[in-house]
Amino acid sequence: MKKTALGIIVLTVFSLLILTFQGKASIRFIDNEKFKLDFYGFLKFDGTYQDNPMNSLIACRYAKFGEEGNTNLTAMNSRFGLRWTDLSLVKGWAVKGHFEWDLYDGTSRNQMKFRIRHAYFSLSNRNSSFLFGQYWDVFSPLGPTTLLTNGYFWQTGNLGFRRAQIRYTWSSDMFDFAASLNDPTSSGATKTCLPITQGRIGMKFGNNGNIKIGLSTTFGSDHYTNSLEDYETDVDIAGLSLDWIVPFARNLTLKGESGQGQNLSVFLSRSNVYDNVKADKFEGKKATAFWSEIVYSLNNFQSWLGYAFEDLTDKSQLISGNLKKTRAIFSGLKYNVISSVSLGIEYCNFLSQYLNLDDEAKTNQLVISAIYTF
Repeated sequence: MKKTALGIIVLTVFSLLILTFQGKASIRFIDNEKFKLDFYGFLKFDGTYQDNPMNSLIACRYAKFGEEGNTNLTAMNSRFGLRWTDLSLVKGWAVKGHFEWDLYDGTSRNQMKFRIRHAYFSLSNRNSSFLFGQYWDVFSPLGPTTLLTNGYFWQTGNLGFRRAQIRYTWSSDMFDFAASLNDPTSSGATKTCLPITQGRIGMKFGNNGNIKIGLSTTFGSDHYTNSLEDYETDVDIAGLSLDWIVPFARNLTLKGESGQGQNLSVFLSRSNVYDNVKADKFEGKKATAFWSEIVYSLNNFQSWLGYAFEDLTDKSQLISGNLKKTRAIFSGLKYNVISSVSLGIEYCNFLSQYLNLDDEAKTNQLVISAIYTF
């Protein structure tokens, strides 16, 4: 109870500070020759309507059967962070850090909690940098432009999440390389006593390297036990992903990712493991994932149109009625009404295919957002 009260007090103080710095990109707490500390983030209100059921109103990812609509109003997608920059060390090394949290709580509609998103620091010198802490994955690193802050088309084409890691990055004008050792996250992977490894190679083309194409991979191991049938199996976590950001025409950008692999649930895929009792072993469910969108940006206006899907490709690893394929078509726009304040609206059509069922679950979803960014 005391921790909750303290958190409310801290958030209130920060919110009051936000209102006194309108129009700023962030709030600078400290600024001297060696050290800068900024407070940044956004306050976000979301109104969501669904004409048919989905897995969630808070983190919507796929359609379910039914005919009952839902409505949800929430501010839990608001986000706050502290950023340390430009702390110079010896021999050209510099350190910076981030601590970021939001108010997401998947167990409640409105009783929000503080949830840590990022907590890391990095050391950099010229082209090289080392990162220590919780941050986005190296594997499948991009994210779609969308108002679905927590749904984010995970389990419907978007792979990659965030986790504790040690990462090395080398970057130049035309080439990027990154490799990381990551917390195994799941209980099965923890039992193997091995970290999840990730790597990515990226190339940059065009004017100022604005065309970016990357190839990333990941590998790990899970361990599962069937105590009734008395067998246990190590199951590989393996994936390969292609990502791209391609500006074309004026103010238009095409971006997206295409990936495939097995047992990728630690990256918020539906591909977990299949207990093959006949063969006395566990198998990683195979999946193909894809999302891509065109984003148009001009002055205070931004719009997007995209498509995403995830397909569990091996039917032998599924039983009748299992969710096999998810798909989403989405389109939205956002407009900066005044400095730092924007309004957005997004329409999504979700479709889910279940194995051996003729009917498909379909849901139309409308999201309206109001955002104050600082």
